[in-house]
Amino acid sequence: MASSTDSGRLRRYEPRDREAVWALHRTALREAGSNPDDVPDNDDLRDIESNYLDTGGEFLVVESDGEVVAMGGLAVEGAEIPPGAGELLRIAVHVDRQREGHGDRVVAGLEDAARERGLDRVFLWTAQRQRSAVRFYRARGYEGTDHRTEGEYELLRFEKALEDAD
Repeated sequence: MASSTDSGRLRRYEPRDREAVWALHRTALREAGSNPDDVPDNDDLRDIESNYLDTGGEFLVVESDGEVVAMGGLAVEGAEIPPGAGELLRIAVHVDRQREGHGDRVVAGLEDAARERGLDRVFLWTAQRQRSAVRFYRARGYEGTDHRTEGEYELLRFEKALEDAD
């Protein structure tokens, strides 16, 4: 699953990434106009091994010059995950490293991981106020399928059917 380019290396999460992942998560939320302390259900990032890797999911990071600049997870178990689907979570790219292809690499890597696990679709939730995220997913073939409100956040659900990789 690891791949390298001049701009960074896509690889599986390692325990040494824990603090960098937490910091990137909080920074990305702040930059997107959300207060990280108000966003519910962030505890999965405190134990990525048991919440993603040990349950058959995946968590990827892009490392560039020794820094984690992008990340994202694939969950395959959970009450809201239907059979044959995986949920993409915690997709983030450092604000100073956006528009360099890191988000594309993380999402493509997670889609590949979902295919490897025999899943036929992936979905995710994002806040409507995160307009760049909404545009990003739509541009990659994700379709809006639902919405809900949690506190002050209007959340949009996007889904994509996975084609077999050639």
